[in-house]
Amino acid sequence: MNKNTIKLQKNSVPDREFQQSNYDILFERLKLVSYMLIFTYPCFFIVDFFFLQNLNQPAFKWTLKVVHFFGLVISLVFIMLYRRSRRHTVSKSFIVNSYISLYLLIGAVSSINSQLYTGNIYAYLIILFAAAIIFPIRPKHMLTMMLGAHLISIAGLSFLGKINYSFVLNLVNSTGAAVIAFTITLTFYRFRKNDFFNKRKLTKNEESFRRLFQRNPNPLILINLDNEIQLVNQQAIHYYQLEGKELAALDAGFLFGNPAERQDIMERLYEEKSVKNYVTEQQLAPDQKKWSLLHFELVDYHDETCVLIDTTDITDIKKKEQELMEHASIDVLTGVRNRRTGIEMLRQELSTGTNTREFILCFIDINGLKKVNDHLGHAIGDDLIRTCCETIERHIQRDDFLFRLGGDEFIIVFFEKEIANVEQVWMNIEDAFKNINNAGQKPYNISASHGFYHYKPGTPVTLDEILEIADQEMYKNKFNYKAQNESVYTLE
Repeated sequence: MNKNTIKLQKNSVPDREFQQSNYDILFERLKLVSYMLIFTYPCFFIVDFFFLQNLNQPAFKWTLKVVHFFGLVISLVFIMLYRRSRRHTVSKSFIVNSYISLYLLIGAVSSINSQLYTGNIYAYLIILFAAAIIFPIRPKHMLTMMLGAHLISIAGLSFLGKINYSFVLNLVNSTGAAVIAFTITLTFYRFRKNDFFNKRKLTKNEESFRRLFQRNPNPLILINLDNEIQLVNQQAIHYYQLEGKELAALDAGFLFGNPAERQDIMERLYEEKSVKNYVTEQQLAPDQKKWSLLHFELVDYHDETCVLIDTTDITDIKKKEQELMEHASIDVLTGVRNRRTGIEMLRQELSTGTNTREFILCFIDINGLKKVNDHLGHAIGDDLIRTCCETIERHIQRDDFLFRLGGDEFIIVFFEKEIANVEQVWMNIEDAFKNINNAGQKPYNISASHGFYHYKPGTPVTLDEILEIADQEMYKNKFNYKAQNESVYTLE
């Protein structure tokens, strides 16, 4: 078997499917036409047996009665065949083609009969167009049927009538009508065929979409613009903890932090058709939150605009990112904030305009660190720094913050406190230093010099100026400390 034969066989399968589908539809239409004719024929018989009773045209009357009776019989026969088709397999294509041929034959005979009395061919034209519109079968079959019926009509008209002007005019009109009717059949047939293949292709695309949707390793959810879930894969069911829930009745609001967030995403989707790398924290359960990276895409599904949402769990990445941020903002030796972070926090505080808070900045310098390093080593000096920081942290509130400015210099920022309160905190810190010294726990004495700057919102001062003023105050305190302890070393 060569490639052309295989290709031909593959192409013939969809065509057979279309033919079967088309004849299924036409078979149902034929049922409706048959019922319509059955309920209409009593009117025809009233005309035949009452209105035309006194007509002096016996051949015309009897032919008309036979045509109407034959039409009723074939309609009743089809109804029986239709009911039989529910229980047994019947050849729908053969039945439909046979009935179209019979209808066209009835039209041809009716037009010939009309020549005996009225001289018109209206019945033929009506049936011709009705068959073309209602039953768009394969064009070559319709062409054969129409051609046969037309030849019978022409032959009958030629046999019964004289070849005159009226005959030629009817011949031209009926032939033109047959050509137009065939064109209608051809147009409707091709339209139906294209529609079938387009729907078939759409169905296959949807099936492929569903398969890929379910096999995707990421959680996927498809929602419509009314926030209703259309599709969800197993990964999404597990990720969003949807097991045992009725998805059709479930609102997709849990995907968004709040209605405003959803509105913002939808507006961006309408403009850009997709929203990539949207990071959000989702509340998946009362006691569980996850960081998710979402991709939103507008897609067509079942002739409806929907939103495809692709979810990637980045909770672990966010945790590591937070850890890295903490490492980057924490002083390794002491565990308090480092210079970069502390200065940045102060700059942000000063840049908030009318929302800037009142604060007191305390500039701290550890006394005697150089002597400890020189006499006891840097490891003991580091321990002095850590002990000093730990002591200070125990005495400041959570709203206040401490950071290492560098070396033996530290900054405490007290928010919205009176200077007397801050001085009391510092006195408590100094008492703690004395307790450590008196306990003899360390090979050194702890003490620190300090200087305050009280900042009030609206004061025209820069951060550098604040630090400079506090530093100067600290040096005043250190000078007094050195004057009082000129002959005393920090070492025991």
